[in-house]
Amino acid sequence: MRAVFLLSGVLTVVFFITFAFTDKGIAQLQQSRRRVFDMQRDIDHLRSENQRLSAEIVSVKRSTFAIEKIAREDLSMSRNGEVVYMLPPPKK
Repeated sequence: MRAVFLLSGVLTVVFFITFAFTDKGIAQLQQSRRRVFDMQRDIDHLRSENQRLSAEIVSVKRSTFAIEKIAREDLSMSRNGEVVYMLPPPKK
């Protein structure tokens, strides 16, 4: 019985040493944790962007001002009789 406990203790120590000092051990565990953290940060960023875009959609659906702003700024549209001045982009 004593030999079984001794053998199981030795095997446990060998297992922990192998786990701690191999490429598939703690280093891989830390790398996996880092990847999970990065993915969680990306998820949080995408959720906030989703909320911003949802609010923008609601704003565009409710407001003619938002539609007019998009038409003027993104599509370079104007009302009848308006004069639009197009400036060249600044040189870098």
